[in-house]
Amino acid sequence: MDILQNVMDSSSHAMFTMDRQGIVTHINQQAKERFGLFNHSLYAHSAGRLEPGDLVILATTAMGADDGNLTPEDLAVIGIRDPRLRPNDILAAVGVYKGPGVKPVYKYLRGGESVGLHLDVTFQGVPISVHIGDKQVAVEVREKVYSITYFVSICQAVILDHRTRQVKFWEEKGYSARKEGLGSLLRGSTYIAKGPDQEICVVGYHFKDFFEGELFEKHLRQVLDGQAPGFSDVAYEINGFALLASILPIRDGEEIAGIIVKFRNIEDIRTTIMERNTAIAAAERKYRESSERSLPEEEGSLQTYGSSAAMRAVRRRAYKLSQMDCNIFIIGETGTGRTKLAKSIQQVQPRGGPFLQTDCSAVAPGLLEEQLFGREGGVPGSFLEADGGTLLLDEVGGLPMNVQAKLLYAIRRREIMPVGASTPVPVDVRLLFIAGPELRDEVDSGRFRQDLYYRLSAFSVEMPSLRDHKEDIYLLANQLTEQICQRYHISEKTLSGEAFSKLINYDWPGNLRELENVLEGAAALSDSDIIYPEHIHLPTESAPLTLRQHLRQEEKRFIQQVLAQCGGDRQKAMKQLDLSRSVFYERLKEYGLH
Repeated sequence: MDILQNVMDSSSHAMFTMDRQGIVTHINQQAKERFGLFNHSLYAHSAGRLEPGDLVILATTAMGADDGNLTPEDLAVIGIRDPRLRPNDILAAVGVYKGPGVKPVYKYLRGGESVGLHLDVTFQGVPISVHIGDKQVAVEVREKVYSITYFVSICQAVILDHRTRQVKFWEEKGYSARKEGLGSLLRGSTYIAKGPDQEICVVGYHFKDFFEGELFEKHLRQVLDGQAPGFSDVAYEINGFALLASILPIRDGEEIAGIIVKFRNIEDIRTTIMERNTAIAAAERKYRESSERSLPEEEGSLQTYGSSAAMRAVRRRAYKLSQMDCNIFIIGETGTGRTKLAKSIQQVQPRGGPFLQTDCSAVAPGLLEEQLFGREGGVPGSFLEADGGTLLLDEVGGLPMNVQAKLLYAIRRREIMPVGASTPVPVDVRLLFIAGPELRDEVDSGRFRQDLYYRLSAFSVEMPSLRDHKEDIYLLANQLTEQICQRYHISEKTLSGEAFSKLINYDWPGNLRELENVLEGAAALSDSDIIYPEHIHLPTESAPLTLRQHLRQEEKRFIQQVLAQCGGDRQKAMKQLDLSRSVFYERLKEYGLH
């Protein structure tokens, strides 16, 4: 009996051990599952390699990352020779392997530009659909779907045989351990057979045959050589998976005989937040560093709240528009950071000149026309004061109809008509507009001009609500808590794991502004350096009842009604309800009616 193997198999962690030479001596089922060494596919294919004429379908979320080091040059073997393609691009493509003269079909986006890409095509008579989404990539061929989930990046490849046009290979979890990344396959590597419940033998082989990760391998060597006593809960990227791993030496007296490695999954940031604060910190740090590396330096200068995929897409779009000298419409719920983004656009744009901001909701409707367009022989107005520069108009949804008409005229003609003037005045102003999502309802109801709305929304940036990028809450809460402590000159405070769990499970209708207000109250209530969930006060929201809860409520109400009709006589009520004595009194106790 192998006691060590039994102990490892009973653990909830993925684990493996190796000797001093790096040969794997034990591995548990959790590790096989984690790294895709145990196949659960319902489909099967035999071993082989790509052959000329094979149809290649690919979907990569970041070219060159966790896809066998796929390069734009590798794509030439399927007919893609596009000098615009570069590492980290999102790509969906269909082509023929070493099929000269066959034109491929493909779409691509710059890394961080979007979180979704679709490609639907019938290629050489085969209906194909490719979808790259947030955390999942799927390829559909003849109504069969080959999908794979991811955290940082992933590549899905489906290969159709050149003779039969049947699927001969597809990527599945663990392809990095099997050295079956698409880049490797396009360069001539072979792939192994795949089938239900198929298991890859790892014991007896060198760990580098199955596990890759620069920092992970470095730390393994340091522990084996006695340069480090071990590592606990360190964030690694191994075979494309984001994991926390502990590396501990196995000693034989004074000598190091080998190593035991155990892993914990941190791919789901939200779940990790609820489980352990340190795991969140490691995951967030890795996620933030990865996202910031994918952004050009100049785009990183745009200030937004968070570094999630949704916020990176906002930053990229806003930066592109900032360089075009067009008017920009920023739409989103209150408290999402719309004004911060507008001011940041003004700072990175090529246009110089003055910058003015007018909150349209803070000016009385009767005075707003003069505030914006000025008066003949009197005040110049915001447009003229911002001439040659930029004017930010906040909350344009509440503009009166007469001001809407004059604003539309100013946008179309690049000139304004001051109050009391008979001739227009030319102006050179870049306009930044801010409004809430309810503006669309104002257009539908006729309270906001449709032609003006279309003018405003020609170049728009939509700010996501906080509930749509909750993965940023950890970073934002830490930053806000630090700022609050500095503002009120109180000692530094840290949120507990349960406090973060409470924050992450709330939908934040007031967005960032509400988050800051809640944290202000929590910091004031906490006497220690830790903020616990008890310090966080959120509005109580009545959750929708389940069917069982609704039925229990109705049963309680009906028993109360029958008791009232029977004048409180329990014998009568029991008989009328047709319940046995034990069940009747059990219900009274359960509903607090005794």
